[in-house]
Amino acid sequence: MDAEQRTARYKNLMARQHDAMVKPRRFGVGDLVLKRVSLATRNPAHGKLGPNWEGPYRVINCKRQGSYYLEALDGRKLEHPWNVEHLRRYYQ
Repeated sequence: MDAEQRTARYKNLMARQHDAMVKPRRFGVGDLVLKRVSLATRNPAHGKLGPNWEGPYRVINCKRQGSYYLEALDGRKLEHPWNVEHLRRYYQ
């Protein structure tokens, strides 16, 4: 019984510490963002020194918190939403 309580307290402490360090990211409509290059879309000719981020893209819609629809600056819309974990703000 003691071990279970100690384990539960430890898990709660670790969860609180993790949640205190996480910074939420939110983007508004019209913000410019960079999109992470995935292994499926990475150009194999570039090798391991290829770019890790591509863009900039413009946020055009936010369906749910953390889910964003993007379009390229030339007006071409990306077909599916992107999770906030795969995006970061682009500063000009």
